[in-house]
Amino acid sequence: MKYSNIVTTFIHTIWMVCLILPISPSIAQIFHEVEIRDIAKMQINYGNAVADYDLDGDLDVFIVAYNPFDAKDPQTWSRLMENKGGWFEDVTVDAGFGTQYTGGTAGDNKIGASWGDYDNDGYPDLFLAHGGGTQLYQNNGNKTFSDVSASSNITPCKVCVNTSALWWDYDNDGDLDLYISDYQNPNRLFNNQGDGTFKDLSLVTKLDDAGGTWCSIPIDANNDGWLDLYVVNDYGHSRFYINEDGNSFREATTAYGLKNTGNAMGATIGDYNNDGHLDIYITNIAEFQSNPLFAGKASGGFEERALEEGVENGHWAWGTHFFDADHDGDEDLYVVNGWGNLVYHNKFFKNLRSEGEDRYEDWSDIAACDGEANGMSTEVFDYDNDGDLDILVSNTDNKPYFYRNAGQAPGTNWLQVDLEGTVSNRDAIGTRLVAAANGKFWHRFHHGAGIMAQSIKPVHFGLGGADILDSLLITWPNGDWETIYDLKANQKVTIIEGVGVSGIVTALDPQHGIGDQPVSVAAYPNPFHESVEFEVNTRRSGSLHLQVYSLQGQKIFELQTNIANHTYWRGSWNGEDMMGKNQGAGMYIFHIALNDERWSGKLLYQP
Repeated sequence: MKYSNIVTTFIHTIWMVCLILPISPSIAQIFHEVEIRDIAKMQINYGNAVADYDLDGDLDVFIVAYNPFDAKDPQTWSRLMENKGGWFEDVTVDAGFGTQYTGGTAGDNKIGASWGDYDNDGYPDLFLAHGGGTQLYQNNGNKTFSDVSASSNITPCKVCVNTSALWWDYDNDGDLDLYISDYQNPNRLFNNQGDGTFKDLSLVTKLDDAGGTWCSIPIDANNDGWLDLYVVNDYGHSRFYINEDGNSFREATTAYGLKNTGNAMGATIGDYNNDGHLDIYITNIAEFQSNPLFAGKASGGFEERALEEGVENGHWAWGTHFFDADHDGDEDLYVVNGWGNLVYHNKFFKNLRSEGEDRYEDWSDIAACDGEANGMSTEVFDYDNDGDLDILVSNTDNKPYFYRNAGQAPGTNWLQVDLEGTVSNRDAIGTRLVAAANGKFWHRFHHGAGIMAQSIKPVHFGLGGADILDSLLITWPNGDWETIYDLKANQKVTIIEGVGVSGIVTALDPQHGIGDQPVSVAAYPNPFHESVEFEVNTRRSGSLHLQVYSLQGQKIFELQTNIANHTYWRGSWNGEDMMGKNQGAGMYIFHIALNDERWSGKLLYQP
């Protein structure tokens, strides 16, 4: 095969015999293993991460081949696989990865991959972590990448063993900074200067941790609006650092109850008990040291509860994720493991809270995602846009495993939320979300980080039987918040900071009933480039008044008309004031009044 050409791959589904589960008769087998042909040729792999790099609406995959690059050896090619709507195409060469990393003095292996839009242009960029070096690839917006490592000022380190990298906005200035985990030397923090370059502030911020780090995860544990950091260390104790107003960090591991004495590898964040306090699960590699589950408390600290929850044994564990596999409203837990001759089945722990029990149960065999290769990095994402989350596992001694979710339990629902920052960083990393329906609440934290990887993907909710959300509360990284009301389940929506749901008006009262006289209001597209259309569908008659204001309260545009009952009224605004002068890009507020009723919303004009 010539690797200079695009290779089309097909997915062949391996269907298995369904099992009837005594604990939940409505659910049979959860996953089916599928094969992605070109990825199957890769046998020694570390990080894998997903993002929609070409902005076509589905998630693409980058998977890291561990061994030094040899153009003639298929197993040494790290690969970018473009999602073509449920099947994947190898676009590695065409995208600009035809020549890859070959060496450094500390070891020439390729380890981690992290997606992050560091220049806020809407296109995900890619950072690669290697033994002896790093690379930053800028997304050109035309399905190609350029290596900008030299111009970025992310200084090379030939004696470093770079394992992971975290994109996060620790100083809340609206762009993504970079924290690089190192297995042999102190970790490094690079501050985004906003001009395509970075500045090393590791010593200034006191984040030069030297514990042999595999990954790090951000979390605002004390709810002060600044992202703190949990550094996951192998041969030094893992450490938790409190962010002090974006200037420096203070070590507070013991004070927050986050001490882990095992050899830590991976980490995941969730709210497994739906109490509104984020929880952290850590994987350790030693059989004699259990994996801790740190349950968040109202005080801001954590309590270790792995044994009580039944998730303490992950064997020689690496990658892990909280996610709601069956959409029943509570987050399940997946753990991959193995090393050399220490071969174990990967673990799937089913959260039993929706079944009335406050614990997990080992469903590894039942869930059929329990391969026994030496697992390393893992990601959960909806590759086929059917609403449920699928699993990708990198293995060091076998092809990657890819498990397709067989579907949610009958009568359950889901929601996926793409976030787009405007004042905050474009990826909106650091956003908190709370969904509410039928007296229940589901909490999510958007960050995408894991061992050897970071992804940009929608925030996923399993909603149980709720088919309409009462509300979705979004708290953006800068502390601003907004609420979306009456959001239907079983859809993927894009929510833009300060604007609301893209294409759907975020109004004070988006659908209003006046007795038995319903009125519906819509504004689309939003954001808009040339003009935005307003629609009012009503069975009432009366005087309709449309007004558009600047954020400073200045009236820009208005029109008035009389409408009859059983009317479908449409009007538009093209970004100009009443004198025909274009007002320029920015956010605007509209008001629509029909007699004594009123609707309000936000518009984003992007000419």
